[in-house]
Amino acid sequence: LLDGPLLTDKEIVFVLGGPGSGKGTQCEKIVANFGYTHLSAGDLLRAEVASGSKVGSMCDALMKEGKLVPMEITIGLLKKQMASLSDSGAAKFLLDGFPRALDQATVFEEKVGTCKKVLFFDCPLETMQERLLKRGETSGRADDNIDTIKKRFDTFTNQSMPVVDKYEALGKVVKVSAVPPPDEVYSHVEAMFKELAGGACDESASLLDGPLLTDKEIVFVLGGPGSGKGTQCEKIVANFGYTHLSAGDLLRAEVASGSKVGSMCDALMKEGKLVPMEITVGLIKAHMKKCGGQKFLVDGFPRAVDQAVLFEEKVGT
Repeated sequence: LLDGPLLTDKEIVFVLGGPGSGKGTQCEKIVANFGYTHLSAGDLLRAEVASGSKVGSMCDALMKEGKLVPMEITIGLLKKQMASLSDSGAAKFLLDGFPRALDQATVFEEKVGTCKKVLFFDCPLETMQERLLKRGETSGRADDNIDTIKKRFDTFTNQSMPVVDKYEALGKVVKVSAVPPPDEVYSHVEAMFKELAGGACDESASLLDGPLLTDKEIVFVLGGPGSGKGTQCEKIVANFGYTHLSAGDLLRAEVASGSKVGSMCDALMKEGKLVPMEITVGLIKAHMKKCGGQKFLVDGFPRAVDQAVLFEEKVGT
């Protein structure tokens, strides 16, 4: 289901918020007023099961055994539906309640496309409980009870908030309080979509934008702490004319600069959270372009396989 090219010409907005935060109500208004197509991963999965297809039957069997449906299937169903609707002219999509975890966000961006914005409905547990219990009086839904609501809220906090943090660090999150009445909430939502419709530039355009640096000679320098990387890099720079870059030094310099990206990183680190690798890789790319050198030593980077993959996809080999 994940085969095929990236949907690079689509405007994709992730819509996130805990259960009872009013995502569905707001999505209906956005669809009516701005022409987006509303997609729910859960609805697509249920439709696939109901269709009796091979994939649907496999998902049905997994769910009956209490097992999770692999995220590749969920994301594949989203991509399939988006591609199908694109053939009919759809170009703007709201993904409701997706991604639920960081790994889903990573696979989606690798296999489907990148999101333009993340609309996050911020709603305290007490408000969600009140709404869902009231809904449970008429909905007949088994999960609209106080114990299940608390578990769903905890799951959202533990799994989905890191997704919000990731995109907030990239300047893509628009956070809206979901506590006021729906029309008041929508007034804030509407402002975001008017800005998108007007073609306003993203305040914090991705550091990873731009062509690959295919003409650069890049050497990764790896080794454990105390292995002498720094000392050897100094000798290489002196004798072979390389430019020495340290991801950690670049990040600290960005924080010290007081830039928007630096301020976001500083806030994340003070909360004990990791800076998204997209920012780290983006800072390296920005500095490589700025300094104009041809040969680079990247010291202590990449630290993990996903960083290496992103670097080679967005910067160079």
